[in-house]
Amino acid sequence: MLISDEEKLKKLEKISERVRDSELSSIRNVTSGIVKIINDSKSNARDLKAIIEIDPPLTAKVLRTANSAYYYSRRQISDIEEAVIWIGFDNLKEIALSQKVCEIFQKNDDFMEYSRTRLWKHCIAVGLLAKMIYRMEFGESGENIYAAGLLHDIGIIVEDQFYEEEFKQVLHDYQIDKSTLHTAESKFWGYDHADIGQAVASSWQLPEDLMISIGFHHNFEEVPPDYMRMATTLALADNLCHESGFGYRKFFVQKGLTRRLLDILEIKKYAMDMIMDGMKKEIKRMEGQGIL
Repeated sequence: MLISDEEKLKKLEKISERVRDSELSSIRNVTSGIVKIINDSKSNARDLKAIIEIDPPLTAKVLRTANSAYYYSRRQISDIEEAVIWIGFDNLKEIALSQKVCEIFQKNDDFMEYSRTRLWKHCIAVGLLAKMIYRMEFGESGENIYAAGLLHDIGIIVEDQFYEEEFKQVLHDYQIDKSTLHTAESKFWGYDHADIGQAVASSWQLPEDLMISIGFHHNFEEVPPDYMRMATTLALADNLCHESGFGYRKFFVQKGLTRRLLDILEIKKYAMDMIMDGMKKEIKRMEGQGIL
């Protein structure tokens, strides 16, 4: 469907308003708070503890993780501050963010190979892979890119939750056409899940680089130059996860896309293969911790 830029912006604003008035908005404050801590070099374990303690499900998850076989505590840990020390501040930031974002994906209706459970595992894999690319190829921590990976497909959740019948039609159309999901969305609505994700991230006041990379992860060639590397890394991680079986729907390979993305980022294939192996091991570790 062809719509004007003005009409597109109006539709996306209405969608953002609908999200603000829904149960998804209850996740916003804690998610935004964790992202702020991730982005603040002066933040510490006490800041994270303050957010965790006001969220019972998150508190339970952190304590369960601290007492899991993976961390092997000789005695029961029942204090959040002690759990932060035991698990480690950096690990706990990711666990806390993952838990809150996970709550968005809890509904689990399967349709044409799509389910929120598979989508959630896909987003975890994308976040991990993108973070590892940043650390191993660019020498950066990659904490914002991890958050972007977790949230890059939040637009799909919005489509699924608020426009369920239309979303099912889009899933049907793209499988018949053997195209991409974002192509089918644009054909049906005039915008795609990346556009919705950017609008939601903006309304949640998430950092600009995170918001822009979500919005351009399927349209990386048109992203503003300052955000090219982040959006392209997200696109690469997204595509590789689908190719490697960490997807949430039937995947039609876009010939040459991975090669093009690797060339843009100047990453050698053998190096990318090693990073992929590391991501798969990390997924197994997270499963062992009970995070997945």
